[in-house]
Amino acid sequence: MTATWDIERVRRALTELDAGLAELEARDDTGALDVVRALVDVYGEALNRTLALAADTAPTLPDALAGDELVGHLLLVHDLHPHDPETRIRRALADLAPHLVAELTDYTDGTATVSIDGAARGGNAQESAETVQGTVYAVAPEVADVVVRHRSEPAFVPLTAVRAR
Repeated sequence: MTATWDIERVRRALTELDAGLAELEARDDTGALDVVRALVDVYGEALNRTLALAADTAPTLPDALAGDELVGHLLLVHDLHPHDPETRIRRALADLAPHLVAELTDYTDGTATVSIDGAARGGNAQESAETVQGTVYAVAPEVADVVVRHRSEPAFVPLTAVRAR
């Protein structure tokens, strides 16, 4: 069995779902939200049991499942993702290359500190910081804050300036 939705359809569906849930919250429709929560809880338990069975029979399967964008998202929603936030962040930042070089330099108490080299190709420092922040929050929603530090380019010192006279 292969995936029937391409990645763009998955992303559109997740965006529409987020918008629909935000609308329910804005309307303060507690009855509908309670039904959604119950459904999420039941599906979460089923997903948890599926992962447990998969890990028992095929130890590498949970990692493969987490690598799928839609399944990985569901694992995050249900707090079942097999990788810790640091691992998820490091992998996602590595995927930004070669357009943007970013490195997780610290993760403490829910704060991710990321150092970036220059700006993304064709972008500016602010856009690069926003890209990094969006990337981190997408793969690690438990992160409370993302601090982006820009590494400065090394200064060019001409050889004549350091030669002894």
